[in-house]
Amino acid sequence: LKGPNTAAPAVQLVRKLNMKHRCQYSSFDHSLIAEVRMLDADAITGALFASQVPDDFVERCIAVGASEVHFKYDTCSYERVQMAHAAGLTTMAWFRGPIGMKDDYLNNYFDVGNEDEAMYMTVLRSGVTSMCVNRPGILVNALKKTQGAESHRHIWHGQTWRDSK
Repeated sequence: LKGPNTAAPAVQLVRKLNMKHRCQYSSFDHSLIAEVRMLDADAITGALFASQVPDDFVERCIAVGASEVHFKYDTCSYERVQMAHAAGLTTMAWFRGPIGMKDDYLNNYFDVGNEDEAMYMTVLRSGVTSMCVNRPGILVNALKKTQGAESHRHIWHGQTWRDSK
């Protein structure tokens, strides 16, 4: 959700299209998350955090009724993920758009490529529940390699990857 007065129209549209089971609301403006929760108490909501994650991020999420914490991929640490999970929140790591990611791997992170398997596996080791990526095929291939040839079939279940066996 971006900008003022976007929560109510978004919730109304999702209801009209009967897409609640396929929709998550997220925003950097956490007051919009609170507004969505007032309109739909069962909505899946994610409080987005960028490069500066405050120490009280869990409390902020709970205060607005967020059901998830959405960390920028390079702030998604094991400790933060565990804190969120301990509070009953699910977690997501989000990746910048292609231009921003190119800038990151060229100027900031020299040990991984531009959303390559190494980068995805590093983020997955944090224990994050889900990932919002620009290159899903690379993520799927990385998951296949880590799970082995016999158990590589994964299906998407709302928030998490699960073995299809």
